[in-house]
Order: sequence, then structure tokens, then C-alpha cells
Amino acid sequence: MKLKAIWLALFAAAVIAGVTCLSIVYASPFARTWDEVDFTLALHRYDLLAMQPHFPGYPYFILGGWFINQWMNNPVKALSVFNTLAALSSALPMFLLANRLTGSGIKSLLLPALVLSSPYIWLMSSRPMSECAGMALLWWFLWSIRFAMDRPVTMLRHGLALLMFGFLLGTRLSFFPYGLALVPLWYGIWQYGASGWRRWLRLGCSALAALLFQLLWIAGLVLSEGTLAGFWKLSLAFVEGHFSEWGGGVISTPMPLGERIYQLIGHNLLGSALLGGSILIGLCVVVIVAATFIGRRFVPPSVQGNENRRYIFWLVGCAVLYTLWALFGQNIEKPRHIVPVVAPILLLMFAFIIRTADGLRTSTHRTRLLRIAPTILYALLISLISIQVVYGAQLQKRQAVEEPAVYQLHDYVSSLQEPLLLFTWEETRVLQYLQADYDHQRIYTYGYFQALAGANPERRVLLTDHVVQGFAQQGKSVKEHLKQLAEFKSDDLFDPAYGRVILYEWVR
Repeated sequence: MKLKAIWLALFAAAVIAGVTCLSIVYASPFARTWDEVDFTLALHRYDLLAMQPHFPGYPYFILGGWFINQWMNNPVKALSVFNTLAALSSALPMFLLANRLTGSGIKSLLLPALVLSSPYIWLMSSRPMSECAGMALLWWFLWSIRFAMDRPVTMLRHGLALLMFGFLLGTRLSFFPYGLALVPLWYGIWQYGASGWRRWLRLGCSALAALLFQLLWIAGLVLSEGTLAGFWKLSLAFVEGHFSEWGGGVISTPMPLGERIYQLIGHNLLGSALLGGSILIGLCVVVIVAATFIGRRFVPPSVQGNENRRYIFWLVGCAVLYTLWALFGQNIEKPRHIVPVVAPILLLMFAFIIRTADGLRTSTHRTRLLRIAPTILYALLISLISIQVVYGAQLQKRQAVEEPAVYQLHDYVSSLQEPLLLFTWEETRVLQYLQADYDHQRIYTYGYFQALAGANPERRVLLTDHVVQGFAQQGKSVKEHLKQLAEFKSDDLFDPAYGRVILYEWVR
């Protein structure tokens, strides 16, 4: 049995090492989106007012990328490499958390192998976006919560969880719903700590420590902005814009609730974030979960374990709360916003499989099938990880070499010699990063577009399909004025919002 565990651990270690190496080798050379450009420019000059990066600043992510960039002098790849190293560091809390939930020893290395080889998470680890670093810190935070729950009145463990939460929000503020996991820690102080005024003192100290760990990164942002008043105005402007104009939330993006739920759960979570667009991986997940459910019926109740039930309850609560936040407050077009829910899903799925496999060994039903059932479950798990590695490696290579649709648009427009003006939506941020030498402008309203388009009759007027869609939302149908010039495509998994860009010429 020990020999099998060693082989499983060696397999997992090889997967983790391979995923890390390939992430660095195929680190994305492109700044594909508005956000990625913001992060990249921030390594040259950190300025929230210039959206380098945009609010809330992501200071820990930028700081990590800045350190890497001192050796690489390539901001895009520096941020990608920092993500890769952050993902590698998360293998430790994953291992510790898996072992705490399953008691499987070195076999718990299979969890970081499963998570880090998950295709969409793997893609994020080689891109200059803050989600991967946030996911890495989320694993550290989730482990610190379980670590503190063992001894809820130990202030060192309790303080570690508060520190990790500070690092988490200083990297990805949108992960704040996971702060719900702090509630059982505070309840533990109330239930098991000293009585009377000492109980209130401990709670007050904990709340103060939590606030100070957040103020640590907020104070840095205030100093970078110059004044507290300026920082406050900037934050209010960002919040207003996020929930009313460009944030993609339920207010700014009109969409029926049923369609929004399907987009979030069916397409973003299951189709992209969890399965990476692979039907084969989806089938493997269905088979292994179904086999585990069947095997669970033969596991004696005495070995199913209840010691982690309270932690699992709060973990599920965090995932549900974050899902609601992603549904109503986040951009529904971008699957990366639902990725934090993948962490508890994979953790609970892994614990369910391992505890069932190990529990079957003590089953009183000793048929031949049940004797080999644990081996079957482990074989299915290894097969799932192996398929993820092969499929994910292919995606990594494609993401590194296939030119984004917005880059293709830039190349095409650059080849046009005559005077022109290109109207875009969010594409303009990438065009600025590429230092486009032709006139281009982000447009908001149809009236303003008409004024600019008619200002110089000798100049060709071009516009993208996202601008046309914006006009349609304003009740302006402009189809009779459009002549399609070209269409540019890249993989929707890499560019969910701008994987297809159509270029039109405005016919006066």
C-alpha cells in the first residue's frame, strides 16, 4: 500500500512540475484585454488615475510582477511568471487542506495536481491577469481557516487567517465574499474563549487586526494617489461605473435572469472554468463522480467522518455567496469571474473520491468488484488528471502563439494607407498599448459619433461590431450605413468578449 502511495505522489509531483514548466515556457506574450493592458502598464508607472492599473489597484499582484520584471524586463511575461510561481506556491496549502479533509498522507498531492492541471486555471497561470494570483491566495486563506478552526482561541492561528484575508483582498478585492469564512472563527472565540469582558476584548482585537491588515494595502494606494480625498473620489467613480456603465453587472447589462443564470453556470462555470471547453474532461468528471456515488453506498458510516462537516458547511456558504456576487455584480461575459467557485468544487470532489476509495477498503461487502473499487477510483482520478495535462498543454501552446483578434484588427488597419478614423469600444485600450499610428477613438454615443464622423468628409470612417452593438442598445439601427471589410477571430476560451471582431466601413 505504501508503495502505491509513493507512486501516486511521484505522479502528482511530476504533473505539478510539468504544469509549472510549461506555464513559464508558454507564458503569454500578449496583453489581450483592457485589464491586462492596465496591469502591464502599471509595471512601468503605477498610477490609478491613469488606470495603471484600474481601481482598486491590486497592489500585491503588481508588486510581485514588478519584482519579477527586474530580471525579465518584459512586463507581460513578468506578470505571467509571477502568476505561475503563485500557483506553484498554492500546491502546499492544497496538500495540507486535502490531507486534513481526507487523512490520505502523501496521496493528498493529487489535489494540487488536479487543480493546477485544470485547463482554465492553467491558462490563467500563464497570463498577465490577477485572477491566478488571487486563486493562489484563496487556497492559502482556505487552508488557514481550517488550520485556525482546530484551535479557535489560538490567536496566532487566528491572526494568520486574518493576514491571509488581507493578502487576498489586496490581490483580488472581488473575492471578498469568501470573508464569510471568518464567521466561524469569530464564533469560536465567542464560544470557547474567555467569558465576560475578555471575550469582547478578544473579538475587538480580532476585528481590529482584520481592519489593519486591509488598511495595510489601502494606505499604500492612498499614498500613491496623493490624498485621501482624491482616493475617495476615485473609488466612488469606479464603483459607480462598475455598477452602472461598463462593469457588466445585472444593472449595466440587460439580460433576462434565466439567461444570465444559464450563462454563468452552464457556459462560464461548467463549460469554461471547470472543464476548459473539453467534452472529454466533462465525461470523465461525470463517470468518476457517478462511480464515487455508487461506491459511497458501501462505505460503513463509522468511517465516513464528520469532523470536517462545519468547515465544509461554511466553505459551501462562501461558494454560494460568491456565485450570487458573480451573478449580479460581475461581468457575465467573462468566465474568469466565476473561477473562485472552482476551488471548493474541486476540493470537495477530491475529498469525496478519496474518502470513498479509502472507506471501501473497510467495507463488509467483500465482493470482487468492491475489492478493486478503490483501485478503479484512483485510476479514474489519474486518468482525469492525465487528460487535463494533455489537453491543457495544447491550449497553453495555442494561447502563446495564436494572435488575438484585436491584434489582427490592428495589423489589418495598419496596412491601410489612406487617412482613416477607427471607432472602437474596449479594443481601444489594446490599440493604445500597441502604439497604433492611425487615428482611433473609443465612442460612447451615436450623436457624438455622427459629429466626429462628419467632421472630415475626406477621411474613411471605420468601426467595430461592438460599436454597432452599442448603437443598437441606444435604439439606433445603422445597418444601411455599414459595409463589412474584414472579420478577425481567436479562441473564445482565450478571448471570451473579443474573440470575434468585425470591422465595418461607414458609408455616408
